[in-house]
Amino acid sequence: PVSRPSINISNTTATEHKDSVVLTCSTNNTGVSIWWFFNNQSLKLLERMKLSPDNSTLTVDPVRREDAGDYQCEVSNRASSNRSDPIRLAVSC
Repeated sequence: PVSRPSINISNTTATEHKDSVVLTCSTNNTGVSIWWFFNNQSLKLLERMKLSPDNSTLTVDPVRREDAGDYQCEVSNRASSNRSDPIRLAVSC
C-alpha cells in the first residue's frame, strides 16, 4: 500500500493576475502515479497551469479568482491509492 502524500504550497494567499503559486506533492513511495484534485474533482489543466514531467509539481501562473479552493494530490500504484489532506488557496483581488 502507498502512504499518504502531503502537499507543500508556495503561498496560501495569492493576488489575482499578479502572483503565481507552486504546489508540490511529496510522497515516500516510488513508482507511483500522481493525480491532482481541485475541490474534490479531477483538476482540469488550464493554459495557466503547468505540471512537471512526473506530475509532482503544479504551477499556476498567473493565479485567478477561480483558482481559489482546495487542492489535493493522490498517489497510486497497481495495488492501492492514497490522497493528501486538502490545502486551501485563497486569492485576493
